[in-house]
Amino acid sequence: MKDLIIMSAGPTSVHPSVLEASRRPLKNTDLDQSYVAFQRQTERKLSRLLHTEAISFIMLGEAMLGLDGSMASLVEPGDRVLVISNGPFGGGFHDMAQRYGAETVAFDGDPRRGIKPAELDEFLKKDANFKVATLVHCETPTGVTNDVHEIGRLLHSYGILTVVDSVSGIGGERFDFDESKVDVAIGGTQKCLSALTGLTTITLSDRAIQAIKARQVPVAGWYANFENYLSEHDGFDYPYTQSDTLVNALDQALDMALEQDLLARHQEFSQLTRDFITELGYEIYALDSQSNTVTTVLLKDHQTTQGVLDAMAQRGYMLSGAMTDLAGKAFRIGHMGNNIYDRSTYLNMLAALREVLTISQG
Repeated sequence: MKDLIIMSAGPTSVHPSVLEASRRPLKNTDLDQSYVAFQRQTERKLSRLLHTEAISFIMLGEAMLGLDGSMASLVEPGDRVLVISNGPFGGGFHDMAQRYGAETVAFDGDPRRGIKPAELDEFLKKDANFKVATLVHCETPTGVTNDVHEIGRLLHSYGILTVVDSVSGIGGERFDFDESKVDVAIGGTQKCLSALTGLTTITLSDRAIQAIKARQVPVAGWYANFENYLSEHDGFDYPYTQSDTLVNALDQALDMALEQDLLARHQEFSQLTRDFITELGYEIYALDSQSNTVTTVLLKDHQTTQGVLDAMAQRGYMLSGAMTDLAGKAFRIGHMGNNIYDRSTYLNMLAALREVLTISQG
């Protein structure tokens, strides 16, 4: 069977130059100081992408490791954590934080709309006794993007540490780390950056670093512990062996991201996609705060997600299904990263989708 052209909500397709970078000659990442200098340079590129001088580092593990690590590193037993949620991944922070002894409190928004800062402010006026608040930048299942800048500044004004899951945001949605006053930004390599799957990126504010250093109880874990990246390791530069294959690919992907207006590109293709879907008479799930990186499309009553995905696969394209309450009722288009690198390829995908939706609509 011919390989499908990936147009999913992640992992995305990968540019040939990124794949080629991953094939560079291997180095001993524990002992070779030239490699250490190279990875530190790559980490500084991550900070540049977020418009900050704050420390960034790379963790060897898929982005879920970074989410888990943020809770492991900041939460101590008995801490109160505000879980700001308007989608499946936002709500997932409850379980993560509770596993490290937190008392979690929910602030739930409409899953079809962005979190409203004014409503959150009213909530905090009544109860702001939280050490940490969690927020998802872009809810990949729903295609809703939250305003990390306004929300981050609001939480900062109450003295709350803010942890942001920007796995589907970094590179495709505006994120100025310093302006946002966010304390932990978590990214992944398999979404807008279109590098190889397998790395988590972490950016920390000085407040987050001080909070980690001031812990009274040791971190209840080792691999997901941010402290390991902020201290010496008996002569080694990293807490465990790094993957030069994955970091080489990420470095090339970051170069490509930094040499273009990646945000404008994502904005262009997201608008193109939304206009296309609306023109066909279909409803976009997100009613406002629509994502630059993924669009979730509601199907007609007689249509099925699998039917659309199968029909698109027959035409050579891989789209994403839907999750949780939307399972079987919607599908997702990932207009992010390398998926939108070649305009003609993307337009050909939309032409195929027009045919599939028109036929299945009867």
